[in-house]
Amino acid sequence: MRKGEQIGMWVAIGILGVWLLVLTVVIAGEFAAVNRVLRGEVEAEALPAAPGEPTPWWGGTEATISPPTASLPEGISVGVAGVRVLSDTLAMTVTVRSGGAGDLLVEPPVVVDEAGRAYPVTPDSLEAARYAFLDLVTRGQAGAELVFAGTPPEGARLTLVFNPNQEPTDILAPRVEVPVPVIAAPAPGSEGG
Repeated sequence: MRKGEQIGMWVAIGILGVWLLVLTVVIAGEFAAVNRVLRGEVEAEALPAAPGEPTPWWGGTEATISPPTASLPEGISVGVAGVRVLSDTLAMTVTVRSGGAGDLLVEPPVVVDEAGRAYPVTPDSLEAARYAFLDLVTRGQAGAELVFAGTPPEGARLTLVFNPNQEPTDILAPRVEVPVPVIAAPAPGSEGG
């Protein structure tokens, strides 16, 4: 090996070593920040909506994991908007903000009316929501359209229930109940989907 090749090799090894050192320091800092959030020393930051995303309606549909304790994450906020009846289904736009809380789609969500009738989510919309809810991990916010089989009566008080067979205090898969805005009667001539 010539002297120029040896120098080039040592420079490349030096640059690689510095890069690995910097990468190790950055990853250690990220792990330390995650540990502080999980221990409850600091709150997870609320991330703003990305430009061009619709702003969710948050009025009266906020759900928080209860009872709040130091060992539980900050909580979950769920916005429900765009509720509409399409032939024999109920569709709604759901926006979720999470401060590191558990998975809302461990069990398929259901909509329940005041009479106790349950409207199950359709498999296609559940699959699409699972992909959309992956944004909770990276951005802390996600939105999806959920479609439920069946048509509730007009003016019925509905509740969207995530993880219906779990406890509200479950850290990995909390049960979260969210009131759904009352469905208005469709305007004459606006039927057809």
